[in-house]
Amino acid sequence: MYKRNNRIETDPIRYWDDGHFDDIVNTIIKNETDPIRYWDDGHFDAFLIGWLVSGLCALFATLISFYLIIRHCQYYHKANQQRYIIRIILLIPLYSIITWLSYRLFHYSVYFESVRDCYEAFAIFAFFALLTQYVGDYMTDEKRKKIFYSKNNNKDENDYNNNQIRNMRYPFPYCCITYNPSKNSHLLFVKWGILQYVVVNPIVTFVELLTNALGVYCEESMSFKFAKVYCNLIGFASISIAMHALFTFYKTIKEAIKEESPIYKFLCIKLVIFVTLVQSRIFSILAETGVIKETKYWSSANISRGFNSFLICLEMVLFAILYLYAFDYRKYRDMGDNLEKKIGDEDGKHIRTPISKGFLDAFNPKDIYSEIKFVFKYIWNLISGKELPDSTSKALNIYAAIYSHDQRTYNPVVIGDYYENAEEENVDERL
Repeated sequence: MYKRNNRIETDPIRYWDDGHFDDIVNTIIKNETDPIRYWDDGHFDAFLIGWLVSGLCALFATLISFYLIIRHCQYYHKANQQRYIIRIILLIPLYSIITWLSYRLFHYSVYFESVRDCYEAFAIFAFFALLTQYVGDYMTDEKRKKIFYSKNNNKDENDYNNNQIRNMRYPFPYCCITYNPSKNSHLLFVKWGILQYVVVNPIVTFVELLTNALGVYCEESMSFKFAKVYCNLIGFASISIAMHALFTFYKTIKEAIKEESPIYKFLCIKLVIFVTLVQSRIFSILAETGVIKETKYWSSANISRGFNSFLICLEMVLFAILYLYAFDYRKYRDMGDNLEKKIGDEDGKHIRTPISKGFLDAFNPKDIYSEIKFVFKYIWNLISGKELPDSTSKALNIYAAIYSHDQRTYNPVVIGDYYENAEEENVDERL
């Protein structure tokens, strides 16, 4: 909080127009409202102790994550999977560093957290893309029968009726609604549910930054008079739809990719994103309702934000360790054993790839751009009543190829790229 002319203000940026911005930034720590100055007087300061502890946790989580990322880049032998794994792993150091900065520079936390929120959408889509790649690698005719067809009324566990599609139920709370997992429309619904978050989240983030600069966001209030509550509601609804769509897809194909232990990977994504989101909302409500009370030097919102940031930094260490097991690099390391040239390392003889290759490929956003472009074109054609162009029809057939394991046309992720290059017959060659 800031005191000025007997008024309490929460954001120094509002004084930019008055020409006082530099004075506030440079002198605010000398004000009696900031306990940091008491550190020099030899007093115990819980804020700085918490900042140091959370900083060590953030550093530890970041080192673990970058160790795993570098290992994947060193053995980058299956790019169509590892590019998405690297994107997912990067969520941990991003969360750790930004949360730690938000803990110390809490007056500017809304700006730091906007970067983190945008990357969340990127990571969720990366996990969906990774699942589709797993399906293409592990789906067989036998697994397809078990997942999509009903069993005949006999004791033979492998006797399925190929003419009877087994409908599945959506996860809670829509478990009374069934869907046909073999239809293209189901996969399009899943894709739209996830991609809407990729589009909505940056828009909400931009609105948050704009309204905060205009002084109408009010980080410390959940009143409907300010923009924060509306941004939170829209953001929460968007991520809930995305996570529900992701869980629906996971529930549909989990038997086909059980070799990859998908439950651990899904829990890692859900815990990092959804649990931390709910946790921050709980602390905001506690501060707004007066459960967390302000002190002489701190507002209730700053205290709740500090507790939340401290816990997230601690949690990121645990999540980083979980990621070591959920996204293990060793199976990709062993994929290079059949290459002619082998370079020895401490684990034995395994071919390494240039680290820059993995980084550059993983952080190329072309596939997401292509996906969003394809979805918007498809929706526009449906709304305008136009017939789907031949290239779009071919792209939709890729979804059928996922389930039929037709490797001649299979490329489950780069649908948009297929849309742009529909004249190519063998999509696999572009992986």
